[in-house]
Amino acid sequence: MNHSADEPSDRKPSSDIVALGESMLTIRPHPSRAAFEWEVSGAESNVARYCAALGMQAAWVSQLGTDLAGDLVLSTIESAGVDVSGVRRLSDRQTGLMLKEVTADERRVRYYRAGSAAAAMGPPTGPELSQGPRVLHLTGITLGLSDSCNKLVRSLIGDPSRSALVSFDINWRPSIWERGDPPKALREAANRCDIVFVGLDEADDLWGVTTAADVRTLLPRPKTVVIKDADNGAYADRRGRTHFVPALNGTVVEPIGAGDAFAAGFIVGVLRYDDNIEAALRLGHITAMSALSQHSDVGPIADDATIERLLDLSPEDWLSANLVLTDISGSTQRPPGLPPSAPT
Repeated sequence: MNHSADEPSDRKPSSDIVALGESMLTIRPHPSRAAFEWEVSGAESNVARYCAALGMQAAWVSQLGTDLAGDLVLSTIESAGVDVSGVRRLSDRQTGLMLKEVTADERRVRYYRAGSAAAAMGPPTGPELSQGPRVLHLTGITLGLSDSCNKLVRSLIGDPSRSALVSFDINWRPSIWERGDPPKALREAANRCDIVFVGLDEADDLWGVTTAADVRTLLPRPKTVVIKDADNGAYADRRGRTHFVPALNGTVVEPIGAGDAFAAGFIVGVLRYDDNIEAALRLGHITAMSALSQHSDVGPIADDATIERLLDLSPEDWLSANLVLTDISGSTQRPPGLPPSAPT
């Protein structure tokens, strides 16, 4: 599993989807007792883990330190069925760390990622797109993480030999952008990709636009632009035709990670259902509920039969459907006020 220090693997990932970006060891308070617990967080590896859970061949490409944190991150992602052969270990840099803080009034995160192993990524790090995956997934986090990471992302999306679809999640994180013009950089990068994900709240913060139509005007070049409207639902504009699917009903325990889960579900939907964008949006919502229904970024997904049943619902039945999942501790999450016989 572990690659030698300062050496990349010689084996190229051969996958449906390759996700590239930083993952961190996360420490958080235990939700029900006076203790702390750890998990692995990272937008791109979250997507890879969900894609693997949905039956795709998924790979994650990054850099980690040769520290204990790096060992935990790598083993966790690999144990989810993700190919980690494209991960490089560096002996002179640490693995990134994230602390989740919970107070009576708010939840917040603090990053300790400056000078991390992943921040040192740069060209020519990354998958060989000319013979690589069907989808390469990138985010605005990597674009803003460091100058070398910025160059890496731009080189990957600008590779003229690529056959992969490039998926790009804006993932606006103001705290990591220490220089440059983030609104311009993110817009330019997104307009060079094939599938773009952005929340309406992010679009408002970055570009001062508040409607899905305005977002599409700013991002005219991608084949597909997915605009997430919080718990209302999501739009997908594909070649000028707009689709909207309302969010799925279910218990919301914590929203962190839901955007990554949604992106994974949508990407898998595009690969499986081709032009059925509404099915891809539904699979995005179904997968997002896996993150929403418990405290970890990556949670248990619905079984295949439940997914197929939800995908086959009429639009009217979808509105009243409720997805009940089991959290990582084994207890069933159920929305308050709904009986056990609530439709799934």
